Amino acid sequence: MAQTQITDKNLAPTGTMPAWDGSALTGITTAITGVIGGLTLSNNGTDGAHDIDIATGYARDYGDAFTMQLATALTKQIDATWAVGTNAGGLDTGVVAASTGYGVYLIRRSDTGVVDALFSTDMSAAGSSVTMPTNYDQKRLIGWVRTDTSSNITGFVQSGDYFRLTGVAPYQEVNDSTITANTYETATLTVPPLSEALLNAVWTNTAEGATDVYLYVMPEGANDGVGAPLAYMTIRTASAGDHFGKAGSVLVSASSQIEYAASEVAGTSAVDIRVWGCILHTRSNPQ
Repeated sequence: MAQTQITDKNLAPTGTMPAWDGSALTGITTAITGVIGGLTLSNNGTDGAHDIDIATGYARDYGDAFTMQLATALTKQIDATWAVGTNAGGLDTGVVAASTGYGVYLIRRSDTGVVDALFSTDMSAAGSSVTMPTNYDQKRLIGWVRTDTSSNITGFVQSGDYFRLTGVAPYQEVNDSTITANTYETATLTVPPLSEALLNAVWTNTAEGATDVYLYVMPEGANDGVGAPLAYMTIRTASAGDHFGKAGSVLVSASSQIEYAASEVAGTSAVDIRVWGCILHTRSNPQ
C-alpha cells in the first residue's frame, strides 16, 4: 500500500509543535474549561505569612474563551491591595480578614494579554463576586489559602487539586454540645464550594451507656437518613461511651456546607469537627 506523507508548514523541523497563542481552536464545539497545568501554589520563602508563590503554567479561563499562560512565576501579597506584577499586592478588595478562606485566581486582560493573579473571599469556580482589576476580564480559580486568627496565611502544601494545611492543628469549625439525638444540623466550613473537605471528627459523651454509638457527616442536602450503614464513624463497646474520632473527607455543597448528626441515648453528646485541608475539585473541573 502506498504511503501518503503528511506535512504541516507550522511544524518545526524537529517535529515539535509550534507555540500556541491560546486563542480558541476552530472545529471544537465541546467546552475545554478543564484545561489546566502547573500554576502550583506555595508559601513564599521570605514572607510565607502574607505572600504566596505561583509557579508557571496555563489554564483555560472560566468563560472558555482563552487559554491563559503564566510564563514567569509570580509572588502575590494577600495583605496589600492588588497591583500588577510580582512582589505586589494581590487582594481584590478590602483588607485581609482573619480565619477566612480565599480563592486564588489567575486573571488576564484580553486587550493587552497581561496575565496576573489575585486573592478573593469568593472561592467559587465562577468567581461572580470577585472584584476584578480595571480591564481584566478573564479569570480561573487555581487554588485556595486560609488565614489564621492573626490574618496570616496558614502553611500549606499542594499537589494538583489537593491542599493540605501544615504547621497548625486542624481548624475547629464545629463545636456542638447541644445536639438532638439522630437529628441533622448544618455547618458551614471554611473551604471552597463543591470541594471535598478533609476532616477530623470527634464524638464525645462521658455518660453514654449504649453499646453502639454513631456519628454521621454528609453533604448538605444529601437527605441521608440515620442508620449504621450511613455512619461516618461508629464504635461498639461493652461499657459506657467516652469519645472516638476519625479522619476522613466529605463533599461540601455550593454553599460550603455539610450536615452532621450523632446518637445520644443517655448523657450529652458533643460533636467536634475540624478541617485540615480540602480537595479543590473545581480547580480542574470548573462547575
